Amino acid sequence: MNKNLLLLFSMFLLVVLVGPVYAQTSPGHVVINEVDINPPGDDSASINEWVELYNPTDSEINLGGWEIASTTVLKKTMTILAGTTIQPGEFLTYSYQSVWFTDSNESVELRDENGIVIDKTPLLSDLANDFTSWQRFYDGYDLDGSGDWKFVTSTAGSSNGKLVETQESESISVIVSSEKPSYLFGDVAVISGSVSKEVNPVQPEFLPELIMVRIIGPNFDKTVSLYPDLNLNYETTLSLHQVLGIDEGNYDVSVSYGGASTDTSFFVGTEIIQQAEIIDGSFNITTDKLQYLPGQTVSITGTASEIIPFEGMKFTITDSGGVSISDGNLFPTDGKFSVSLFLTTVNPQYGTYEILAKYSDKSTSATFEVLEDIKEDVPLSLWTDKEVYGVGDIVNISGRLNNLWVDSLDLEIIQTKSLSLSGSESGQSNSGSVLKILDLVRLDGDSKFEYSFTIPNSDTRLGDYLINVHQDVGSVTKIIKVVENPETYVLNTEPLMITTNKLTYDFNLDNNLVINGQILDVVTRSSYETPVVKIIISTEDGSPLEIIGLPEGGKRLSTGGISVGYEFTAIPEAGGTFSVSSDLNRLLFSEGTYVIKAQYQDLIATTSFHIIDLLDIADPSIQASLDKSVYGLGEKVTITGLLGVPTIDSRGITVTVFKPSGDTNTSGIFVNTGGFFTWEWTTPAYEKTAIVGNDRSTSPSNFGLYKIHLANSNQDTDLYFKVSPNPESDELVVPSFTVSTSKSLYKAGEKLVVEGTILPRAQGSEGLVVPERVLVQIMDGTFPFKKIFESNVYPDLDTFESSFELPITLFSEGNYKVKAIYEGKHIEHIFGVANDFIFGIDDPVSLLVSTDKAEYYPGDVVIITGKPNKLIYLEAYDVGVIQKSDSEITCGSFICGTNMGPITSILPSPSGSFVHEFTIPDSTSSIGSYEVSVDANFETKYVQFNVIENMSPVKLNTIVEKENRIADKTISILTEEKTFDSSFISPRVLSGSLITPTMGEESDVNLKVSSESGICIIGSDADCLVRESTRKPGQIYDIVDVDGMNFNVRYSGPDVRLEKFSILPESSTEFLPNSNWNVEVIKDDQVSRFYYKVTFKTLE
Repeated sequence: MNKNLLLLFSMFLLVVLVGPVYAQTSPGHVVINEVDINPPGDDSASINEWVELYNPTDSEINLGGWEIASTTVLKKTMTILAGTTIQPGEFLTYSYQSVWFTDSNESVELRDENGIVIDKTPLLSDLANDFTSWQRFYDGYDLDGSGDWKFVTSTAGSSNGKLVETQESESISVIVSSEKPSYLFGDVAVISGSVSKEVNPVQPEFLPELIMVRIIGPNFDKTVSLYPDLNLNYETTLSLHQVLGIDEGNYDVSVSYGGASTDTSFFVGTEIIQQAEIIDGSFNITTDKLQYLPGQTVSITGTASEIIPFEGMKFTITDSGGVSISDGNLFPTDGKFSVSLFLTTVNPQYGTYEILAKYSDKSTSATFEVLEDIKEDVPLSLWTDKEVYGVGDIVNISGRLNNLWVDSLDLEIIQTKSLSLSGSESGQSNSGSVLKILDLVRLDGDSKFEYSFTIPNSDTRLGDYLINVHQDVGSVTKIIKVVENPETYVLNTEPLMITTNKLTYDFNLDNNLVINGQILDVVTRSSYETPVVKIIISTEDGSPLEIIGLPEGGKRLSTGGISVGYEFTAIPEAGGTFSVSSDLNRLLFSEGTYVIKAQYQDLIATTSFHIIDLLDIADPSIQASLDKSVYGLGEKVTITGLLGVPTIDSRGITVTVFKPSGDTNTSGIFVNTGGFFTWEWTTPAYEKTAIVGNDRSTSPSNFGLYKIHLANSNQDTDLYFKVSPNPESDELVVPSFTVSTSKSLYKAGEKLVVEGTILPRAQGSEGLVVPERVLVQIMDGTFPFKKIFESNVYPDLDTFESSFELPITLFSEGNYKVKAIYEGKHIEHIFGVANDFIFGIDDPVSLLVSTDKAEYYPGDVVIITGKPNKLIYLEAYDVGVIQKSDSEITCGSFICGTNMGPITSILPSPSGSFVHEFTIPDSTSSIGSYEVSVDANFETKYVQFNVIENMSPVKLNTIVEKENRIADKTISILTEEKTFDSSFISPRVLSGSLITPTMGEESDVNLKVSSESGICIIGSDADCLVRESTRKPGQIYDIVDVDGMNFNVRYSGPDVRLEKFSILPESSTEFLPNSNWNVEVIKDDQVSRFYYKVTFKTLE
């Protein structure tokens, strides 16, 4: 009876807690849309790296004073020029300095003029050094995760792809997108999308509705019909070969289904055009590839930020032997210099070629490699574009016949899963058939071939695939894997590996234990032998499982058990994958830890798993949950829970609420005989008035993190919730146990700073709580992970910090590990150390000196660092700074000038390094050239820097006024010229949003926007100027005439949960009139919230 009640209660909780989740795919701010941190060429020799910004909002945004910064190692920051604006839907691409970003583990930040982070990329790595870049899946696509980004061919200054949705015909919607916005000839265009629901077949044919995809381009018109799959998705492809009638130009794709339609487009050509904003004064030259073979053509392109009339670009190309093979003088076409070079096949010169170019007073260079076309010493070579795929992916196969030429080769692709295993054994459904493809591949004139196929989008197609290409001249085989999550799948490098589908199983939720494994080198099968994998499950101490068996006759269970080995046999697939499963039977398993041992030939691997029983009636623990995690002021907090094995002594539960102020509330709960209990509490009704004391301290707030402690005589548990002024948009974040370092990479000799967070113990009535210390250990990053340093630190509330010196004699170059232990839990973090000191060689000792920047402003601080290249004993460094004199007298190799203060003597650190800070006087007389001299007895080094005039930043010229959460039905919005900070500002844009929180009520709550003269601008009435969504192919605004003035009106359309609009003058030089705009919310008693903002611009 109790078990049935428990199951019923669990189902009730599941129904209550499961709710809709909504993701914001288009943010309301400018985003970093695309980044190329490692473009083609040498990043240190030219300015190639770039960042693309995109404005997904409805408004023009002023970017003046905003910053784009690298954040990991280099920390270089570019400030956008004052007066720069980005229009709605516009792309802006920026380059800055050479080596702006690192190629590995780089994150790029976008900050506004106040230094607030507006957008930030995840950690990115790009080692390709080609035309691929990191970009969002669609323009502005933002779910705040690394899954928002893809690594594909760059589309600088243009779209990454559009996600267009049009809803028509009784709420049926169609979505379509192109995999890329532009393709090269020979590519395959992938067009995919989904429909909102399946259209039922109609009489008399009873045929399912078809999705019609029409592709129209230059002298091209093709229609494809297809059905949606079980997940309502669809996909089709188009081979972009010129022999198939594909010409260069734009191709429009329109999709219709069930009366609804949508469209997208893509471009096909001979090159993917990259547009970039070039910083003033730059001159670059690039090649279309980095490596070439003899017989290929090198395409060379030069760009300059300023084109000088009648001025040509002089260039010289030298081969790897330094011999000039081409030169000339080029004049620009459409702002670019272009030339091609054919690489001869007659006695070709292999190696690195250099291009030297000069334009006016600027010069640059680029390199490319010519490689020998080396064929493998095998009859046949075979490659695939990836090793691991997912269902629905396209597998691209290529290969070569190395020493002969034939017309064609036989191709065989076989899914290698064993049909002798049932679906339950593998943990997957089995359709009873494997995928098998038999085909021919045609060889080109160079004996190369290509082939591609699509893996069907079905779980039955997971597993290994054997690809074999053969003919009388030879045979070659390759194995690929198809897995559920190819992005996170890590290829096995162990000889034998086994895993389970879960680490912990619950008797009440899990029925099957699935064991998966991988053999790195599978023994070739013969007709007489099939090597198998032997799998044994035992208890944690190695004892065999005890099976409770039936006595003879099978009438009842025996009271004793039989200890036997629980064994399986698995047959590996051709790629080495194997899988078996077992029922989690209570007659065989109980709560505890179990060990799995797998043996294949002489290889052995082990793993473990745990079994628990959360609804075990013998479990005395308190299980409780809140109805939600974030509340507003005056809201009711409800806890429901279950107490296992309630006894007379334990049926009373004490509830203590810990507030952000440190105050507590204590009450009690009585548990019924079934173990169920509920508890309610109301959050504070109002926020505390902030009182500032003489010591500038303020009174505590009612907003913040709350903790509820539930305890009886046997057990206790904690729950957390948050009280917020904006509970609908806020989320609960509970401090957890974390550890990190202030930098990911340190130099030997620097100070390592370890930082972390903990979940602090609450202050109760038992007296002062002394926090437990956090044990911090610094360990070698390679086996056997030797401990180097250790410290114990007391946390400061919920944070802790510790620092360590990194002596150059102890920390060689490589990775190291930080391990933190707190209250029995331990976590780890990896950091790197770079050590460029020279040990044990005969190179002469030299002094390394540098400043943190090359240019400064008056009042800035110059940071001077230095060290010897070898670890030697030094008593002191003598550091001096000289400002260059205006005198024309030369002083040899030294700067003539005035010493800026006395010579400073600095003691070196234990590693021999030093840091000296010099403050530049804050006056115009400080502008000029400077030289730093550092004397280390054995050598004196000089380094120069410049002080330039600091231009005053332009004042902000955009002001936004907004009102939130208006529940009224009628709202009057006044737009008029104002004075702000001694400047006149005038209204430019009026924007509004209406939110209907309750699903299903959106069609009963709508907006009506009218001018002061009574003209209905937006609404569902017949006389309103805009009655439906303004987003149509090729446009986002409707232009309307109101009282003799043209306005751009953007409207989402009615009957949606988030109804949005914006109104601004059509002319970019005009402003909104001084007027009242009347907004009416058409509704009965439904709940709604209206938000609006007025954007003002500074009048010149």
